[in-house]
Amino acid sequence: MAEFDFFANAIANSVAQTSSRYFEKGTYLVNIDNCTFFHNRKRQPRAVVSCTVIDSNNLDFPETSQVSWVVSLDSDSGPSTIKTFICDVTGEAAHTLTPKDINEAFIAPGVHGVSKLAGRKALVNVYEKTTEKNTIFTKCEWKGFDATKDKLPNFRQMTQIGSSEQAQAQTAEAAIADTKNSGWGNTDNDIPF
Repeated sequence: MAEFDFFANAIANSVAQTSSRYFEKGTYLVNIDNCTFFHNRKRQPRAVVSCTVIDSNNLDFPETSQVSWVVSLDSDSGPSTIKTFICDVTGEAAHTLTPKDINEAFIAPGVHGVSKLAGRKALVNVYEKTTEKNTIFTKCEWKGFDATKDKLPNFRQMTQIGSSEQAQAQTAEAAIADTKNSGWGNTDNDIPF
């Protein structure tokens, strides 16, 4: 029993960890759930935008999928990437953003609250880019979405991407439908060659 008291105390005194799925190639309509600053396990400063997928052409991220975008704040482009994100989502001019605006958009560690960007809808175009070191970098381009002003993309007419079983099932269903519409395969005696 005492052995389990040790584990109960260790668990109660630990920090709750979260694990994220990150954006993959595709086009998404998302709800921004929160934007926060944090330190990773190496104590490096990061910014994260946590989202819920509303729609997407990536079948691996169906509606209600939780997805995150993380930016390294200690990189050369990190601060300007976050500034661009805020401007693209809100429509605010870059020269008008103040430190107060940033702190309202991204909640600092230990501060209780929700980002002023929470609840906003955004379109996210995600693509892969090869770096100078020949590694693959995933790039996210953001645009605030206002249903009263903006036209929603037709995600079903876009090329469907993703490696999920759902994609394989849709391909199989399409092949079966094509077979039924082709005129053969309608009787037990038909031979398709």
